[in-house]
Amino acid sequence: MFIALLHYKVPLEEIAPYRLAHMEFLKEGYAKNVFIASGRMYSDKGGVILSPLTRRGEFEDILKKDPFMLHDLASYEVVGFDPSLFHSDFESFIWERDKEKIEMFPHTSQWEVLFNKEAEALSRVFGKTLLTIHHIGSTSIPGIVAKPIVDMLPVVKDIRDVDLITPSVVGLSYEAKGEYGMPGRRFFVKSQEGKRLFNVHVFEEGHPDVQRHLLFRDYLRAHSEEAFAYAALKKDLVLKYPDDIERYCCGKEDFVKAIEEKAAIWYNLLSK
Repeated sequence: MFIALLHYKVPLEEIAPYRLAHMEFLKEGYAKNVFIASGRMYSDKGGVILSPLTRRGEFEDILKKDPFMLHDLASYEVVGFDPSLFHSDFESFIWERDKEKIEMFPHTSQWEVLFNKEAEALSRVFGKTLLTIHHIGSTSIPGIVAKPIVDMLPVVKDIRDVDLITPSVVGLSYEAKGEYGMPGRRFFVKSQEGKRLFNVHVFEEGHPDVQRHLLFRDYLRAHSEEAFAYAALKKDLVLKYPDDIERYCCGKEDFVKAIEEKAAIWYNLLSK
């Protein structure tokens, strides 16, 4: 979970014309279950939003759509939040669907086989709107441990076309989750006997998260020492939180963000 602290950059009178738009932004967040509490600071210098999301980047992308941010009237400071340190009853607010037993397995070439087979099935459903499908996530990085869940990234011409074919994707035994906290994404999950097999993250061509995912994968493929460090971190987190996916994801957040920054620099150097 995360808390976002809103800090006004300008006097209150400059904020006032945008308050209604800000309230609509909050209402949309509640409707999508990405906000579970919000309020004003006592000092009248900002506010606070609490989110059940477990990935800092997803939360930060949503906050960028706040009218206060769009008009450069305020900034957000995102802080990780452990509800158990506040009160045990507060844990009931965490998305129960994100609770799962975490299992790690050594890398196997079978994951690439599963990806290719599923990509072929999805390609038939997506049809002409599909540009390509990438294998991403830890199962795409040789030599490191991973949860046995294959992450796939289809890139499409127009994300709106994905909404039209969603019933066909569901027909392949997927559950459609909409944006699921990440603006511009369409997220699908396939499970069997209560265990996830595939995560499908669909983005439109040009969406910044396409490059972010691919650079993270390619950087770790090219830098084995950091890939092994990532694997070691994941093993430690599983020992600490064997059935708490929220804390597991939060524990990886800083490492992942640091790798994404290194990957961007690495890519820029290679491009010169």
